[in-house]
Amino acid sequence: MISKIKIFSCIVCLAGLVGCGTRGSIEQANIIKPADIEVTADVTNEADQQGEIRDLWQVANRIAPRNGVAVRPGLKVNTVRMLGGILTKGKGKKVPDLAYDLVSYDEAKGDYIYDFKPLINRINKILKGGTPIYQIVVDQPAWAFQRGYTFIPNDQQDGIHFREKERVSIYGNSLPPYDKAEYVEFMQACIRTLIEVYGVETVKSWRFRIGSEIETPEHWYGTEKEFVEYFANTATAIRSVLPEALVGLHTREPHFVYRNGTIKNYKGEVIKAFAYAVLEHAFENQIRIDFWGISDYPIITTEHTRDPKVKFEELFLPLTSHPKWQAGTVIDIEEFSIVSAISGRFLIPSDTAQADTLKVAMTNELMQHGISQIFQWGQREPEHEEWTTKSYKTMAGKTRIANQKVSLTDKNIDDVEAIIAVESASQNIDVLVYNYNPSDIEATDIKEIRTNITTPTPAGTVFYYRTRVQSKENYKFQSFMAQPGAEQYLGKEKVFNRYGNSGQVFNDEGKAAYKAYAFNNPSKWSEWKQARTHSLINNASGSAVKVNIQLPLFSFGKIEIKWQH
Repeated sequence: MISKIKIFSCIVCLAGLVGCGTRGSIEQANIIKPADIEVTADVTNEADQQGEIRDLWQVANRIAPRNGVAVRPGLKVNTVRMLGGILTKGKGKKVPDLAYDLVSYDEAKGDYIYDFKPLINRINKILKGGTPIYQIVVDQPAWAFQRGYTFIPNDQQDGIHFREKERVSIYGNSLPPYDKAEYVEFMQACIRTLIEVYGVETVKSWRFRIGSEIETPEHWYGTEKEFVEYFANTATAIRSVLPEALVGLHTREPHFVYRNGTIKNYKGEVIKAFAYAVLEHAFENQIRIDFWGISDYPIITTEHTRDPKVKFEELFLPLTSHPKWQAGTVIDIEEFSIVSAISGRFLIPSDTAQADTLKVAMTNELMQHGISQIFQWGQREPEHEEWTTKSYKTMAGKTRIANQKVSLTDKNIDDVEAIIAVESASQNIDVLVYNYNPSDIEATDIKEIRTNITTPTPAGTVFYYRTRVQSKENYKFQSFMAQPGAEQYLGKEKVFNRYGNSGQVFNDEGKAAYKAYAFNNPSKWSEWKQARTHSLINNASGSAVKVNIQLPLFSFGKIEIKWQH
């Protein structure tokens, strides 16, 4: 709860500090400039306090790490494919890599043999590097669990056997364990070993995810029914050893249908979302689901994928509104990147203002709907931290304040959203605001936005503020592509376009030209300025902090306001 008395007494003590700048500079900054849109908020109204802002960008994905993980400080890691079943290169093609499998089958003894040293060594290297483990993904099944299957030729389908092409996927072993009872025993032994090595409290702090985008055939060649059974068996096995274990899954979106139903599984069934079958089975059999992850790869060049205001409804609402949804299940975006194109060979992240403004907008929308985390790719070095996520990180733990928008001209207010936060100790104020319209990424517009925030301080109190804006002009790639004739530098693939990134879309001539291109216009903070609070209407007690910021369409900006400098 924000204390009005605390704010008031603190600010009154600053009355003698207004001489930090010239009177003229303060008065100049205090002029109310014209605006297209006014964003109003009241930090004195307890009813407008909306809880703490959370940092949704604290987890990085890493695939089958062998020698630790390169993750920038401050992040935790989600480790994928840690139990074996992975691939290595052999004679020009990918083949099973048995070096990291935790189980093998001894034909002489007629039994499965466990060796957890590869897993322990990999975990130790991660922890030694200082990166906390957030989550361990328990797929793929080790290659030994294919024992018992009979494979048929690729051009056949009998509804019973997997085809030869399904023996090895692009990710490794994507088949359900043939011997389900043996797999349960293996998972129990695995959890017991982790507890013996790291202790109950540490293992309890890790999450265990079953599956990765599991309806995608290369991740899982089995049926929906087989995955439901696999999930239930695995979750039950883990919790039979550690009842408090955090167990969840990672599916596609609830409306997912693979290739519009044109590709069938080995039983001839249409491949579609497993989500409803899983949640119904878990509910009816009292299997707790601690978290549920879904992927999202918005394509910035495709309108129906780039609307932040419908993301929750598309990805999660059909599940969270289902009568058998379990209250308390955490929801995450476990794979995320805004791309310019996706094809069988290419996934091209978008290095554009449009993409980054969408990222800011999606963070706002998903935070308000209770998303816990959005897992990131990359993020290896400190300099890889983007301002899109850092702008939220510096607001984490502060109290969010409701705001209202009003148009002062003929400008559309629907494109503009703001996040306003107050720090309880200092009463400093942060405003993050963005201008985004999903209907046309070629559109141009500029909006002058005034923030008008009611505080309990007396009118005329000095405050300090600075602003920062990130727009198309601050992107080297977009500035380069805005040059006449720049399209000639794109590669021949249809997916190479000016909404991609410099590392993937250029031909050789383009790579050379981009390397030689001089660019020195990064987004940066303004200098700190001084101003005074304004009187409220009808001379009501308190005063208003008014600061303007100008945002082109597809840009975002931040205002930081403080009372001491």
